[in-house]
Amino acid sequence: MLQRDYFIRILQEFMAAVQRFLEKKEEEGKRDEALRDLYRQYIGNYDDLRNLTAEEAIAYAHDVWETDRRMGKLEMLAGLWHAEGMYKADPLRTMLLEKAFQLYDYVDTHSGEYSLTRKERMRQIKEQTQAR
Repeated sequence: MLQRDYFIRILQEFMAAVQRFLEKKEEEGKRDEALRDLYRQYIGNYDDLRNLTAEEAIAYAHDVWETDRRMGKLEMLAGLWHAEGMYKADPLRTMLLEKAFQLYDYVDTHSGEYSLTRKERMRQIKEQTQAR
């Protein structure tokens, strides 16, 4: 029970860190470095995780992450892809947003937990990718 509470606290801290990241107005190089730092602090190596497809990320999660933290970390990865997609230019922007949507959808389907925040992010991504 304490481990679950601790991990929930980490998830909340992560969401706050991503929100601060999105609100900062920095040059792209500094944003990229801050994003790499978020990967390192919360889920793993940027170079390993950023370039995976959604399917590869799910396979990676099953191979590397503990079962009780897997869905939370996949949602964190989706959040990082979403955050990066918000400030990158097309076609990278669309690719990152689509990968984020796929991971959010996977977590939504397989986690057994309903999240209004996740649903809202999925709606936003769908709007952003269809508007192009």
